[in-house]
Amino acid sequence: MSSHPPSETRPTRYFLNPKDGTEMVLVPGGWFWMGSGDEDPEKSGDETPRHLHRVAPFYMALECVTVKRFAAFVKEARYEGGKYPGTGSGYSERWGEWRKDPEDHPVRYVNWFDARAYCDWAGLRLPTEAEWELAARGYEALKYPWGNNWKAGKRVCWDKRKGPGGATAPVFSHPGGAGPFGTFQQSGNLWEWCEDWYDGEAYNRYARGDFSPPGSGTGRVLRGGSWYLNYPKYFRGAYRFDIFPEYRTTYYGFRGARTVTL
Repeated sequence: MSSHPPSETRPTRYFLNPKDGTEMVLVPGGWFWMGSGDEDPEKSGDETPRHLHRVAPFYMALECVTVKRFAAFVKEARYEGGKYPGTGSGYSERWGEWRKDPEDHPVRYVNWFDARAYCDWAGLRLPTEAEWELAARGYEALKYPWGNNWKAGKRVCWDKRKGPGGATAPVFSHPGGAGPFGTFQQSGNLWEWCEDWYDGEAYNRYARGDFSPPGSGTGRVLRGGSWYLNYPKYFRGAYRFDIFPEYRTTYYGFRGARTVTL
């Protein structure tokens, strides 16, 4: 893989981020189907209406940020985690518990602010919700990253098939669950923070052609399900979830994205 920035006119298919070594794949962008239609009986109201959505080309990390990479960031940036006034929740106080996991597992117990701080350090950003969904479902709007059949959950780290420590799995495990662009574990292992504020009515606006992200909210979007869950509905690529951005817990993580300039 090239360690040089992508060409201004012809981006490479793969990109190795020079700061942290993140391996990234090009997602060409363009129009794609976002959300769920009547063919999915498990859809939630905030996944509708199914609509044509458009995003610019971007790079998506093949895997979630690992414990090893996050530890390097914490050391170099002297990052101590954030304590955010007014939260009133123990979730925001669990800084440092990620250190207990193996270095090739995805970092967890990180909140949205931690994820943003890492991305700023690494020269990356969090993916938007639309980018995350395109990378997970492709242009065919797959139900799961690997296709439309749950296949007894054999391709995903979930409650029935937990990792070696009874929770997460290494970031490159479950290769049979890779998505249409080659991303690993966009279903299961950890919920992944996205850049967007959550808006349960956003798809109505998107369906009218206004793709601007929500400008405010109380929660940030997470996608993908986690090892902790036991119902297939949550592992669909269209499923949406949100929580207060200061929350840290055992099943939240993230992966980076990068803008492509053509």
